[in-house]
Amino acid sequence: MKLPLAAAALALAGCQPAPAPKGDTLFINTQLVPCTGVGPMQCMEVKESKDQDWTLFYSQIQGFTFEPGYLYELKIAKHPVENPPADAPSIRYELLELVSKQAAK
Repeated sequence: MKLPLAAAALALAGCQPAPAPKGDTLFINTQLVPCTGVGPMQCMEVKESKDQDWTLFYSQIQGFTFEPGYLYELKIAKHPVENPPADAPSIRYELLELVSKQAAK
């Protein structure tokens, strides 16, 4: 009799809603701006909270495609990169959730 009860418990466990993605919040400004990395390039401006100033973001976010003219709020994961080359980032960024995408005013 314990087997059907265990099977029912497993079936119900599969019906639980998926937990919300955990990660860091990142706001992305509406336009790319000129910056200099290894050479001249275009960077996103980002901040981790609404009350911070914008800072240049020299990396990419896996799974995210920037469109000019929109202010974004993202949930991202940060993954350390083992033994990165000297001119490469030591963190890889991954999009977990697009929280909002608002047209610029």
